[in-house]
Amino acid sequence: MSHQLGSLVSEILNRHFGEIVQKVGDDLFSFGARPVAAIAKTTEIPRIKVVESLRTLLKYDLVTFEPSKNEVVADYKIVPDNILLLMRYPRYLLQIKSKHGSEAEMIVEEVLQRGCVTATNLLVTLARKYKDDREKNISIVSLKDMFISLATAGYLQQAAVAEVKEGEGGEVPTMVAVATIVPELDARTLVLAMNEGAEVTDNIYWKVNFDRFHQDFRDEIMIDAMTRRIDENAGELMRHLLMQVYLNTPPWAASSTPVPALQLKESARRGATERPLLAQFVDHYLRVMEENGCGFVRRSGDASGGQFVVQMQRAAKETVYALLEHTVNERLGSNAARIFRLIRDKKYIEEEDIRKHAMVPNKECKELTYKLMEHHFISVQPMRKAASGGGLVKAIYLYYINLHETAHTARELCYRACHNGLRRAAAARRAHARLLDKQRRVRSVVHSMRVREDPQQHIARVEETITPPERQLIQSVEKQLKQLSTAEIELDKALFILHWYFMYKDN
Repeated sequence: MSHQLGSLVSEILNRHFGEIVQKVGDDLFSFGARPVAAIAKTTEIPRIKVVESLRTLLKYDLVTFEPSKNEVVADYKIVPDNILLLMRYPRYLLQIKSKHGSEAEMIVEEVLQRGCVTATNLLVTLARKYKDDREKNISIVSLKDMFISLATAGYLQQAAVAEVKEGEGGEVPTMVAVATIVPELDARTLVLAMNEGAEVTDNIYWKVNFDRFHQDFRDEIMIDAMTRRIDENAGELMRHLLMQVYLNTPPWAASSTPVPALQLKESARRGATERPLLAQFVDHYLRVMEENGCGFVRRSGDASGGQFVVQMQRAAKETVYALLEHTVNERLGSNAARIFRLIRDKKYIEEEDIRKHAMVPNKECKELTYKLMEHHFISVQPMRKAASGGGLVKAIYLYYINLHETAHTARELCYRACHNGLRRAAAARRAHARLLDKQRRVRSVVHSMRVREDPQQHIARVEETITPPERQLIQSVEKQLKQLSTAEIELDKALFILHWYFMYKDN
């Protein structure tokens, strides 16, 4: 685990949980698995505060625990990958809202905020919160149906349960994952619990299944890539192909099981009203996707009209190459990106050949090549070449791309950029805290007055408490924070692509 990752993890913990939890997380990141006593001694935080911090981190699956050597004391270990997912929460909410509507968004948001929660507690809490909201018009019955739909689709899963081995009473429990079973919720019991406060015994806790969201993100990347490279019909056919893949293949397999073309034709025929060209030319699109689809799709046989395989690992590799090329273009310019593409196509190439084929002036070509090496985007391999006529041995240098090392470099750049963005946003909020707090209070008062249908003159008088210079400064700060938030989301997308690649490479 790198220094840049540790800085980013520390900043995220401070942003979401405060300074004490940040210190506990920093200690676990620096020293690895440790018991409570060691954490309290190093951080000089009272033991009760350390326990509360660990309880909070355990609730959100940001820390795990395991028995120590004597099996009496638990050692706690931080999970940096789960902490990075806190930056992805807005994308989860946007994804679930676009696919299942606003009710699903409210359910997922509540589960994300609480870490894990029972189904009954979740539904009753949401129903009471929006009971008087006429605009949303939400009932506990509709929330129940949506919860069951999300659990069936895999967006919600049962939380792990603690099990204690039989024997000595002081042993540390172990967390055991359980299979998710869609619950049977009684609407009448939920209504009584909401209206009369009746107690409902529910010991099954639920949490968000991030892996299911990540499958959607991965599929969207592949579909968008096929759409940009060919057209919208090819992107839609890629969607049908992925839907068939999920029926018989594990979600994160390197390659899928073969999918018969007949199934794809039947699937496209069902959507012929929306895309008649796709239903008519499925074979043509499959051939184009095989030949010009960056290796995402490969033909594996001729049975059943042809069988096709989706190469997930190849798709991850090609997507990382595209990300690296874009990074080079943004940092070093279009000519550097051209040299990067040339080295990738040739695999191994001498400096003289780069100058010949890159169509860049010699001096600039040499400078950009060295800059690419300096930023670890390309590598060099020295080789010995015997001179003609028995002369001295000549050394030549071949440039190539070590994708694994270059991807590591890009990931470190993302960590550093995310950390700097979070620090900058926090500094902007601290510097203008009084003004932003004043704006929130004014907005709250104005909203209450509009709900009461107060005269517009009174509302305008309250809004005028923010002077024009203050309003201008607020707009400037909000614009800056919005830009930083957008940059954070884009960096998180890049980190997702890199994590997708390392998932196959590390295994």
